[in-house]
Amino acid sequence: MPQPIVDVFFILLVLACAALVLRAVNVAWRGQPSRGRSVAIAALAIMTWLGFTAGIAFSGLLTPSPEGVPPNLPVLVFTMVSMLALTLGPVGKRVISTWDAPRLIGFQVFRVPVELVLFMLAVNGVGPELLSFEGRNFDIITGLTAPLAAWLVWKRPSKVLVIGWNLLGLALLANVLVHAVLSMPGPMQKIFVQPGPEIVAGFPYIWLPAFLVPLAFAGHVLSLRQALKPAAAFAGTPKPKVATA
Repeated sequence: MPQPIVDVFFILLVLACAALVLRAVNVAWRGQPSRGRSVAIAALAIMTWLGFTAGIAFSGLLTPSPEGVPPNLPVLVFTMVSMLALTLGPVGKRVISTWDAPRLIGFQVFRVPVELVLFMLAVNGVGPELLSFEGRNFDIITGLTAPLAAWLVWKRPSKVLVIGWNLLGLALLANVLVHAVLSMPGPMQKIFVQPGPEIVAGFPYIWLPAFLVPLAFAGHVLSLRQALKPAAAFAGTPKPKVATA
């Protein structure tokens, strides 16, 4: 697939994920007087962040060098911490009370097209094979198993399955992050590949560390938070029917 098409596909994927987030906010605030304002604030925050990170990527400020810490690493850390604060705070509480366990799991299917993009970057010679599923990135397993895991939880709610699947997803996400950091030019570089992962410091692929990776992380945290609630049932999952005489 020609690189311009891959770029456009990736941008559309990011926008689709942003739309899913806004839909989650819309559902979470359904019936609330502040519903419209909440969705508007979320949309403004997402678009501002995507625009800001695209701008600094275009400017070249995120270009890594052997002398210093990769500039896109602070972007990743900031977004991850922000996502963690949201998912563990009141916003996350409202989302897990309105989105059922299967839906939170099924959301992670977006990782399949993300991995296809990384594969195409490697095929086109602009991204490292190391960070694709032909290398040491096995994150596609999370996306491929998400529909099955969601279906199993829908059929028979199981906290053990939800927790186990999410921990696996987090481990696979951590694996690719570690390999990305260790292969980025800078004092932390331990893995040397050509081409390197510098493409994730430019537009539009800065949105991988600035949006999609933190979004996957947030999805796992929300699902785990819901599963670890004291209540025996997950919010919104089918309840067993009581037989009547």
